[in-house]
This record gives sequence, structure tokens and C-alpha cells, in this order.
Amino acid sequence: MSKSKKIAAICLFSIFALNILPGQNYYGRVRSYPLPKTTMERLGESALRLAWQRLAKSSKDTRGLLLLSFANHLIPTNREVLLIRGKLKFKVPLKGPKKKVDEKEFITLLGQARDHINDSDTAMNRHILAILNQLIRSFNPKEEDAIIALMEFSDKGVEVDINKLLVKKLDSITDTKFDPKDSRYAISNIKKTITVPANTPWTDTWIKVKAGKMIRVTAHGTWSMGDEVDFPACDPNGYVAYDIKTLKRWSADRNVKKKKKTAPKAYTKSKRSGAPGCLLAKIGNKEHYVGKQMTFKAESSGILYFGPYEWGDYLDNYGSLTLTVEIYD
Repeated sequence: MSKSKKIAAICLFSIFALNILPGQNYYGRVRSYPLPKTTMERLGESALRLAWQRLAKSSKDTRGLLLLSFANHLIPTNREVLLIRGKLKFKVPLKGPKKKVDEKEFITLLGQARDHINDSDTAMNRHILAILNQLIRSFNPKEEDAIIALMEFSDKGVEVDINKLLVKKLDSITDTKFDPKDSRYAISNIKKTITVPANTPWTDTWIKVKAGKMIRVTAHGTWSMGDEVDFPACDPNGYVAYDIKTLKRWSADRNVKKKKKTAPKAYTKSKRSGAPGCLLAKIGNKEHYVGKQMTFKAESSGILYFGPYEWGDYLDNYGSLTLTVEIYD
């Protein structure tokens, strides 16, 4: 056998050994999966059939669309999944499937899959468990085991919104490590969404970062540093523009001399200045200006906090911001 033929044979054998033939084994690209391939395929195909049955009656059926998203999450290269999605997108009428699935049997299958996963020590396990529990709740909202599991995940900062979970690609999920001394805190790379209220000096993210890690933050929403009458709502950049009336109110409310006609000094504790009312981050004693969007490096190790630049009382503040926080190398 020639050298080139030997190389070709080795490559072909490697493809079969790794089980990553295009369009045949989506799961071959996943590093660690909590369920057998056959179980995943059965779940995906059953969800597809049940979704198909419901969407054939109404293309806007909420549970049918959810089940279709679940099927697409598990078997995205499946021809029937792509066909149903395409018909919905291009508004082609659907006919019901020849082979139907009993709803009770599918719920039982979900429960069996959930019971098969023995622990939630990895990101992949938590991801699948959160989806399975949310799907079970879509059929039985009062299911106590699902409610408890989802609350435990939520308390640890694990994403439990099924729509956000189903958008993720399985091969993009990485493990999140938690502090062995306090399992509420993530200590590895992570991406999560948190809410930061205006009336709290510092909001705990339940993330511990190491010095040198990069932190990317995107903030949305509005909040105010005072009551609704005297202080208008501002975005995460804070009170960037001021008018004379607002300055006078600030001077009066903060017991500043009336002769002082300038706004409070720009925030200068961080490397970049920010206006009063802007979003700030803190790790240890170091504070960073964030605003609407910012990427910065952690200069020290510690718990990551977020809060507003408030120069007086927090009690009369109102509103909150929604943050997407990503920790990476």
C-alpha cells in the first residue's frame, strides 16, 4: 500500500473511531454528555413528533413551538426538524405526522431522562437538567421536584430560562466550577445575567474572579438616584447632561451651598471617569466605571459586585439594571 493510501486509510478510520460523520452523529462533538446517544435521539424525535402534532393544528401553539426548539436543540441536523422549522418560517401549511406520540409517554420519557442524570457537577448536566425540569413543568407546573431543582440552580446563579438554554449550542457549553468553601460562588469562566437595583450600594454577583481575568459587561434598563419628582431616570451611563434646575435641586437635596452651580464631580476613583448615577463594578477595594458597556481586567482577586454611583442616600433610589456578565481569560 502506498504512503498516500495509508494516510487516507488512517484518516478514514479516525473518522469512524471518533464517530463524527457529518449529519450522522451530532453528539460526537460534545466532550461530555450525561445521557446515552440513543436516549438523546429518542427524546429529540419524540419531542419533534409531539410538536408536529400540535403545530399542525395551530402554528402558534406555545407548547408545540417549545417542543420544536427542544428537538432542534438535541437533533439540529435531523431532516424532519429542519423541514418543520422551514415550513413554519415560510408559512407552508403543516399536515400531522403519520406516527403520533402519546403526551403521557413523552412526559414519562422526560422523567426517566432526568432520573438517569445522577449529579449536577458539570455545566452540561446542569444545562440538561434545567431543560428537562422546565419541560416537565410546562406539562405539570406544580411538579415539586422540578420546582426545587430549578430553585437550587437559580440560587447558584445557573441559567434556568428555557428559551435562553435552548438557544445555546451543546458543544459550546463549558463547565462552571464553584467555590468548595461556598458553593454559591462561581470561580471559573462564566456568563450569566443579573439584576442590579438602584437602592442597594453593592449587589453580589455570586462570582469570584481571579486577578488577570477579563470581565465583559453589557447593561440595560434605567434607574434613578432619588425620588421620582426630583430625579429623572437615567441609563447605565448616569446623569451625563445637566440643566440648571436639576443642579439646583441636587444642591438643595445634598445640602450643598447654593452658590455652587456645577454638577457633582465626575467619578474618578476608577481609571475612567463616569457621571453620577452610572453603573460601577467593584472587586476588593478597586472600583471600575462600567456604564452601558465595558470590558476590563480584574486587577485583584475577589468577589465581583455591581452598584450605582450614588453620592448620598440609597433609600429613595428606584429602578434597576439588567446586566449580562461574562468572565473569560
